[in-house]
Formats: sequence, C-alpha cells, structure tokens
Amino acid sequence: MRSTDQVRRLIQLVPYLTQHPGVTVTEVAHDFQTTPAVILRDLEVIQFCGMPGGLTDDLFDVDIEGVRADGEIYLYNSDVLARPMTLTAGQAASLMVALGALVELGSDAAASARAKLSEACGQAGNGIEVTLTAGDEETRRVLTRACEDRRVVRIEHEGTGGRAVVEVEPARLRVVDGTTYLDAWSRLRDAWRSFRMDRIRAVVMCDEAAPPREGLEEATGSWFADSERRVELSLRPGAAWVAEYYPTHSVEADVTGLKVVLPVGSRDWLVSLLLRLGEDVVIVSDGEAVTEAAARAREALRAYESSKG
Repeated sequence: MRSTDQVRRLIQLVPYLTQHPGVTVTEVAHDFQTTPAVILRDLEVIQFCGMPGGLTDDLFDVDIEGVRADGEIYLYNSDVLARPMTLTAGQAASLMVALGALVELGSDAAASARAKLSEACGQAGNGIEVTLTAGDEETRRVLTRACEDRRVVRIEHEGTGGRAVVEVEPARLRVVDGTTYLDAWSRLRDAWRSFRMDRIRAVVMCDEAAPPREGLEEATGSWFADSERRVELSLRPGAAWVAEYYPTHSVEADVTGLKVVLPVGSRDWLVSLLLRLGEDVVIVSDGEAVTEAAARAREALRAYESSKG
C-alpha cells in the first residue's frame, strides 16, 4: 500500500465518519473499496490526527477496542469540521493564490474550491489572479499521471544546447517563483534532475513502470524553496547546464556565454557550486563566496600534496 493512497483515504475518512456515526467497519471498507483490516489500521492513525496543538482535546478520538468488539465506529472531537471557517482578508487572499497555483497545475478539485472561495469573497476575490509558467496543459496532464502512476516517460526538452529527447522517471511537479518544474530521475545522467515545464516540447508515456528511487530531497534540496538571497554568475558555454538544472530568476546571453541569476538557500551550497564550476564561472556577484571557495580549494590541494609526500 502506498502512503499517498492512505493519506487520500484518511482525508476522506474523517468527514465520512463524522457524517455516519455508528457505521460498521465492513460498510466503510465496502464504500472505500478496501478491506476491514486496512480500515482498522487507518483508525489507529486517525487517533493521532486532529487540529494544530497536539493536545488530547485537539486530536480525533476513536474507541478502537469498541470497534474491534462490535464493529461500529464512532468518531469524537471532530465537530470542529462542521464549524463555518472564518478567514481574514489576508488569509483568504493567500488561499486564493495557493489554489490558483494548483489550478494551473491541472487540479480540478482546486478549481472547484477556488470558485467557491471566490464567490464567498465577493469582489475582493475576483481581483486575485495567478499566472504560472507551467507549460502545455496536455503535457502537465500526462506528467501528473506519470508521477501518480510511477511510469517512465520520454520527453523532448529544449535546453541551452538545443533540443534533446531523454527518458525520465517523473517524481513530482512543483512551482518556484511562478515557474513549474518537473523533478525526475534522468536515465541519461543517472541522477535526479529538474526540468522547466515551459521547455518541455513533447512527452510520451511509456509502458515501463519506474522503480523506487531515493535521494530526491537531498538532490533538489531545501535551497530550491523560495529564497530572498540571489547570486549572479557569468558562465562559459561549458557551464550552460546550470541554467537547465537549477531554478533561475533570469538567464541571458553575455560576452562570456551566459549571465544567470539564481536563488541561494545556503552559503555552503553556493561555495560547492563554485568549486564544481571551476574555471567555467567567470564573474560572481558574491565576493565572500568566491573567497571561501578559493580557500577550500587551496586546503584541498594542500591535503592532496601532503598525502603524496
């Protein structure tokens, strides 16, 4: 059983049980197209779910022993779900923006929720628009399905070096600064890569199932999230891959090759990137990072020479 399947079922179970007090485990299993044993495991998880705070009164309450004895389910402390939600204007605007991003990624449920929220907000909600650089709608649909079904796809991707057709194993779609990226395992590079959706020209779903892969979070890293800090790099043609692999604020041609502006989540990440680029990076706007990278390079060279002696 995949954890995503259980999460979806738990989200549906709580309101279902609230509306059907005394329903039997067998009936729930039938309605959710699963087994009674799976429902019992879900109930054990629900006991530790609830509202923020984590105190006893914040959690949903299920009498598991009673369920096992007579088969009937009663969910307590879930009345908060029936209360009308009150949002400040700022909270409503933030929620509208978030839902708008999901709509751009092809979520029908988000579109329905956003329409209802917009109606509740009146004219204030009508003025909120979200535009993402997300690529073709059919491409998003195919890749979303590939992520959910763990299927291999063949994509035609346009990078700085021209167009290339590669096989990848999609993991997820996500948005950074209004641009949608596909995180996928590249079979060509044998590593995780991030592809800008607006540079994917075609996609074909393959029959092959994608095997489990680890290290996605480490590869894409927390630096990938929104960051106010930026660095400007002037790169030689040999480092053009930087503009394709990492999220960018801007990319333009200059006399050296490319001028790229990147978000920076940590100094260590930037220093490591500079060491990796070596002579392929000509100008760096962060002088302190250059100094630290040079110091690390000298230290590594001294350690190497000492090991030879």
